Amino acid sequence: MKKSLSIVALLFLMVAVAFSQQLRKDVIWARTTTENIVLDGQLNENSWSKAEAVTIRYGQRDLPTTGWRPEFNENAIYDPTVATIKFLVKGEYLYLAFIVQDSSVGGNADWARWDGILMNVKDKSEGTRPAKAAEFFYTYWLAGLPSPLDQPRPGAQPRFIGKFGNFTDTTRTPEQIDAWDAWTKINGVSNDDNAPDNGYVVEMKIKLTALGYNPTSPNGDVVMLNFSIWDCDWLFSGNPSRVASTRTWLQGPWGNTNSHNAMRVYVRPDITVNSTNLPIIPVDNVIPNGKYVGEPILDGYLSDPIWAVNPIKVAWGNDQIRDQYPGAGPWLSGQFQPELGGNPRPPVVDPSYAEFRLAFRQNNLYVSADVNDQLLQGTSVYDQLDGVMMTVADFSAINEENIPTPRELLVAFGPNGQAQPLNYLKTMVDSGWAQLTVRLKGNSTVNNNSDIDSGFVVEMKLDYTKLGYNYGDQFFFGLTVLDGDSFDDSLANYGTRTWYFRENGWGPAYAWGYIDPNTLVGVEDEIATPGINGYKILGNYPNPFNPSTIIRFASPKGGMVKLVIYNILGQIVKTETIDAIEGINEYRFDARGLSSGIYLYRVFGAHSTSSNTGKMMLLK
Repeated sequence: MKKSLSIVALLFLMVAVAFSQQLRKDVIWARTTTENIVLDGQLNENSWSKAEAVTIRYGQRDLPTTGWRPEFNENAIYDPTVATIKFLVKGEYLYLAFIVQDSSVGGNADWARWDGILMNVKDKSEGTRPAKAAEFFYTYWLAGLPSPLDQPRPGAQPRFIGKFGNFTDTTRTPEQIDAWDAWTKINGVSNDDNAPDNGYVVEMKIKLTALGYNPTSPNGDVVMLNFSIWDCDWLFSGNPSRVASTRTWLQGPWGNTNSHNAMRVYVRPDITVNSTNLPIIPVDNVIPNGKYVGEPILDGYLSDPIWAVNPIKVAWGNDQIRDQYPGAGPWLSGQFQPELGGNPRPPVVDPSYAEFRLAFRQNNLYVSADVNDQLLQGTSVYDQLDGVMMTVADFSAINEENIPTPRELLVAFGPNGQAQPLNYLKTMVDSGWAQLTVRLKGNSTVNNNSDIDSGFVVEMKLDYTKLGYNYGDQFFFGLTVLDGDSFDDSLANYGTRTWYFRENGWGPAYAWGYIDPNTLVGVEDEIATPGINGYKILGNYPNPFNPSTIIRFASPKGGMVKLVIYNILGQIVKTETIDAIEGINEYRFDARGLSSGIYLYRVFGAHSTSSNTGKMMLLK
């Protein structure tokens, strides 16, 4: 039996590994420290040198919802924003350091004529899904203040506005200061352009327990936030033509609304400033490859092998389901019931429930939705629609915020009772980039309140290259169920929207998916036949995994085989003996003794010394 991979094969596999290892950029660890941190803008505590950091730049795209735009006098922009943000956690406090390049710092009471940090930290304290937006606005904007506080003063510090600040006053209670505090150190003088400034540093702390987080729990927590750096230059130069302002943001620009997206800041007590290996956060959803199954027939029956994948469940009023969502999903996903015609929101007597499934073949993404609904109705009123929607970040269309345009792929029942593609899904269908079928389940009817319906099934085929994606790319999406019910008593009418990560084009977030060439579905139909030539690796699931995964392989005959695990250097790190059966085998591999990383695996036995190679990612 061979003890290592050939050099040529190894190089090929290492290239493949490097290509497929899509490390997320929307997550960052806040390392735990025990060091006392003084908010003075000096950053002279040793812990800051070990903190994880992210950098945002005006004019440079990175994350799908990290963008920028000019606010005033674009042609005069001289000093575009470059900001590095570091994260630490101590006890119940999150510490942030904003290191900002800026040659002119300050502001007045006019709109967008100020520097500042406009931040949204999701507030879990009330238990709402999604978590509410809590605004943290640390700024030189002087609007709302009485005279003379509304006048710029050289050397002044920024003010605090938002959840733990005040718009009409600069005083704060001890409780507000304990929940949120900061200090700014300017290499220069604020509100004074007699000489250029040389940047500034903001040192900030936020009390996470005041927002419903539990950072000291052994399992840690995921802090969800976004912020924009507002930058106005040369406001006090005496030359109005030089004045320009911009905003540059991480994941979203606004503080008081759940728009765009959220950065996921992971905290855990055992991940410290001295930890050498940070846990890798897996993607939210692996979209499996259906290359070993035939193209599904879009008939609404979901009997094709490509649908043999785990569903994403979306249900009104069901936090138990939401709590199973990955990462920040439990708190970015949620539900909304609009008021119809100003009426109070009546009880939802038939809560929505749907199961979505995603897979791909070649350049096509296949999406299905199996929806339960006891009262199917058609309408043109958005807030009362019955239907489903996938929202996708379209990388082929960058909008005025310099981020991918969110596309709403909506299918719903119209006033005539027929299902129809709406919003951008209609564009894709009309362009030949998408196909869909909607089937009513059981004896369901539309616009007939005298019977009890079962629901409907949607099958869609989408050319994902028309949305700017390629084979093996990340994929940014959200899923929504729309459910409206109308009755003889109009005061009982209601409409609901329930979603996975993203409600619509506005927000709150995207799930980070991965169009995974190596996670396969439905392979049995191709290889479970007599006369298998050698052992054949069929993949493993889940992948990535921690701590165990199911490895699937085909054996030409029954008998003892060896499963050999290699690191990416081709060195054997583990060998396990398996009593295989003829045909398809599934073996649970436990990787507790291995460190995080990419591993390769093969199967050998008495019946054959040939095997293809599988690849798996262990994330701890």
